[in-house]
Amino acid sequence: DRGDRWAALARQALRSDLYQAIAALTITVINETDAQADPQERCQAWEEANAEGLARARATLEEINAVEEPDLASLSVALRVLRNLVS
Repeated sequence: DRGDRWAALARQALRSDLYQAIAALTITVINETDAQADPQERCQAWEEANAEGLARARATLEEINAVEEPDLASLSVALRVLRNLVS
């Protein structure tokens, strides 16, 4: 069925975009924190420096997580939230 094909392509695109967002977030944490600190300290430092944005992201992601059957629209919003953390 053609609808299934497009849905599969949309999921594949979201997955690829998610991997890119995670890589970008990782690079951001590496670039914006002390290279001498251990990884956990670096993550904590980045979280503290970006607390406001993280709070907004967490609230949105928790709301999306509460949806019983997430669809491509809610997953797309979740991805945008992650991208906003590094923009």
